[in-house]
Amino acid sequence: MKKEIAKTLYDIIPSQDCMYLMHRFSIHKQLAQIPTSFTLKTDLDLDVLKKAFNIMIERHDCLRLAFTKKDGKLKQYFRDSYTYDVPCKYFRNLQQQEEFCSKDAPKPVNFMKGEIFRIWFFKTAGEGCGIYTNFTHMVIDAMGIAFFYLDLLQVYAALCLGEPMPKKPDSYEEYIIAEHRKLANEIKMAKHEVFYKEYFLKHGEPFYLGVHGHEFLDRYRKKKNNPDIRVPLAYNPLYSKCDFITLHIEPEKAEKIFSYCREKELSPETVLQVGLRAHCSAVNYRVNDFSLMSVCSKRATVKEKNMCGCLAQPIQIRTVLPESCTFDNAVDETAAVRNSLYRHTDYPYTKARTMSLDLFGYSPIQGPNSMMFSWIPLPTGGEYGMEFDFRTYNLERYFTPLYTISMPDPKDGGLNMCYMYRTKLSTKEQIIKMHETTVEAVLKGIENPGITLGELIDLAEK
Repeated sequence: MKKEIAKTLYDIIPSQDCMYLMHRFSIHKQLAQIPTSFTLKTDLDLDVLKKAFNIMIERHDCLRLAFTKKDGKLKQYFRDSYTYDVPCKYFRNLQQQEEFCSKDAPKPVNFMKGEIFRIWFFKTAGEGCGIYTNFTHMVIDAMGIAFFYLDLLQVYAALCLGEPMPKKPDSYEEYIIAEHRKLANEIKMAKHEVFYKEYFLKHGEPFYLGVHGHEFLDRYRKKKNNPDIRVPLAYNPLYSKCDFITLHIEPEKAEKIFSYCREKELSPETVLQVGLRAHCSAVNYRVNDFSLMSVCSKRATVKEKNMCGCLAQPIQIRTVLPESCTFDNAVDETAAVRNSLYRHTDYPYTKARTMSLDLFGYSPIQGPNSMMFSWIPLPTGGEYGMEFDFRTYNLERYFTPLYTISMPDPKDGGLNMCYMYRTKLSTKEQIIKMHETTVEAVLKGIENPGITLGELIDLAEK
C-alpha cells in the first residue's frame, strides 16, 4: 500500500477569510462563489480545450486547493496534480444556454467536501463556443477569473499551433506564505490598526444611506422608538433573497467616462461611485455621509495581475462631503480615500470590520454600507484574440442590500452595470431609477466638473 505523503496545512489568508465570513454567517451557502460564462464568437475544438484545462490544473496551483478542519479551525492544503474530464453541452440557442447557467449559478459550490469549481464547455448555435465556470471564492476572485480565461485560451492556442506553453504564472502557495509573513509583522499590523481606528472615528458614527431610500431606516427607528439611530440591521440573513438585472451604458457615454478617467489616471469605479453617492443622498434626506464596500483586487504588481487565486478583499470607503463640493473635488476626495485604504490592505478586512462594530456598538448584522461594489477590468484591446462575451449570474442570495458589478462591455465598448439586489428592500424599478440617475450625475459632472454635489442631488431628486 502506497504511503500517503503528508501535506502542508496553511491557515486561510485575509482575502479568503472575508469569503469564509460570508459562508459562515449565511443561511444559504452560495454567497461566496462566482458563476460566470465566457463565449467566443468562433469555433473551438473542445477535445483540445479539455487538454488545455488539465494543463491549467498543473499551471495554477489554486485549482488544486482543498480545505479541511483541524482543531475546529479551517485549514487548506495543495493536492497533487490531477486530471478532470470537463463535460460539454450543446445548446440550441442563447436562451437555452442562459437558462442552464442561471440554474447552476445559485447551487452552492461545496468547498468543504472537495468541490472547488464546476465547469462546462459548450457550443451554442449562432453564438459560438464558450466556458461556464462556477468557482468557490475561496480559490479565485473576479480578476483571477478574467486571467483564468485568458491563460486557458493561450494554452489552447499553443496546443493547436504546436508552440511552447506561455510563461507559467506565479504560485498561489507562495503568495499564501508571503501573506502569512506579513501578518506576523506585529509592528506593521499595529500601524495598520492605528490607521483604521483613526479612520473609523474621524467623522464619528456613520450613517446608513440605503440605495433603496430611507424607509427601511425610518421603520427601524420607529420600532426602537429612537429617531437618532443612524444604522439599521441591514444584513439580516433572513431577508437575503435577491433578483438580478444588467443595465447597459452606451459606448458614446462610456467613452466619456473612460476618457475622463484616463485624463485623471484613475479607475472608472471611482467616478461611478460618486454618481451613486448623488443618488443615495437624493433618496435619503440629502445626507452627505456616504459609505460603501468596494472590492480591492490587491493586484498591484505584474506578478499578481498574472495570477489566479483569491487575493481581493473589501475596503470600507466613507466620504463626508458638503453639497458645495464640486464633482471634480468629490472624485479626487473619493480617490484619495481609496488610495489611503489601499496602503493598508495587508490588514485583514475581518479585523477592521470587528473594530468598527466594537467602536460603535453594532451587532454583526449591522453596518452603514448598503452596497458592495466590484469593478472587473475586462481586457477589451484584443488580448483574448477574438470577439467575446462575458456574463455573470444571480446568486439569488447576498449579504448586502445591493451588489453592483461593473465592467467594460467587450461587444460594443460600452459599460455593463450588473445589479444583484435584495427584493425585500428594493424593486426593479428603483434599481433602474438608481442606474439612470447615477449615469446622469456622472455625465453631468464630466461635462461640467465644477458642478456641485448639491446640484447633482437636485437633478437626482427630479
